[in-house]
Amino acid sequence: MPGMKSSRVLIAVAALAVSGVLAVVIFVVGGSDGATGGTDNEGTTGAERPAEALPAVRSELTLERAIVPTTGQPEELVVSLPAQRLNALETTGGATRVLLRCVEASGAETLREAVAWPLLEEAGFPPHIHQPIRPDVLDGVRGCRLTGPGIDFEGRVPGRVPSAE
Repeated sequence: MPGMKSSRVLIAVAALAVSGVLAVVIFVVGGSDGATGGTDNEGTTGAERPAEALPAVRSELTLERAIVPTTGQPEELVVSLPAQRLNALETTGGATRVLLRCVEASGAETLREAVAWPLLEEAGFPPHIHQPIRPDVLDGVRGCRLTGPGIDFEGRVPGRVPSAE
């Protein structure tokens, strides 16, 4: 039966094509959005995402520039969270990575980086991030946002990011 053999080949080719399309769909839907560290839009990996979405707590961030003599970098962006009580794993439902995004005056994103959560705590300073950034990029930063499960923190400056005192 010659027609039967070609029918089997056609069915096998069709099944292979369908499974290839499914693999592409699964990869695209379940894959990363390109954020640093393979994170989703909220800056978390799949293992860190809580089963249920947390309601987002809002708070302000403080943006400053600092000199970094030890690294050779002339400047860095320091993003601080004045509401120290929010700097806890409970706030993000246990997520250990959040997403820092900064924009220039036009709203164009100039920085997108997954950062460790909770933020760094040093004596005498609010919880913060030391973010390396090129001085020319830092000069254009007008706002930053820290997002993740349960958090939506934002800080803005009217002009150039001020120097830390």
